[in-house]
Amino acid sequence: MKHPALIQSSLIALALVCSVFADDTVVPTRPTAAPADAPTAAPEVAAVGATAPDFTLKGADGKDYTLASAKGKVIVLQWINPDCPVCRAKSESGAVTKMVDDARKIDPTVVFYFINSTKSDAENPSKSAKYLAQHHVDGPALIDGDGKVGHLYGAKSTPHCYVIDATGMLAYAGAIDDKGELNYVVNAVQALKDGKQPSPSTTKAYGCPVKYGGRKRG
Repeated sequence: MKHPALIQSSLIALALVCSVFADDTVVPTRPTAAPADAPTAAPEVAAVGATAPDFTLKGADGKDYTLASAKGKVIVLQWINPDCPVCRAKSESGAVTKMVDDARKIDPTVVFYFINSTKSDAENPSKSAKYLAQHHVDGPALIDGDGKVGHLYGAKSTPHCYVIDATGMLAYAGAIDDKGELNYVVNAVQALKDGKQPSPSTTKAYGCPVKYGGRKRG
């Protein structure tokens, strides 16, 4: 039979060893749940009813343009391509100029950005500026040569239009018109002026595919 003192010493030694290993033990913890009112992450692609993602694009005039710089105003984005027959026809017919004029009659502060995501036009920004000037379209030509903003907004066609309300929410996305008398952009600007949500708020854009460089997305 072992001596009681020896047994006691062994137990003390074992307890010391266990305490050393216990200090190095990592206790797994459950991830903390996000508060119910935590803001949701920005969508990968802009969505009607959500905050329009901001961006910075260089204009053909050399200036930087952002949504933030027009904060508090209604903003219209239209994707353009000077070589697209559909886009060109809309400009040559005066439909784009009329759209801008009609929108500004409703809301004189509305801001128009004309965005070219055509990769082959990135090195020649003046091409886009001349295209707008030639057709008497009043607004800056913004160059999106790497296509990041176009992909961010899911722009698929030229023309493809978006209307952002004064709070920064995307209120309309889709075609420029119904291929007839109804211009969806002007319709959206009027609805916002009246304190309403545009109807329709989304339509299917038509025209030429945006000529992004590299592999297609979406």
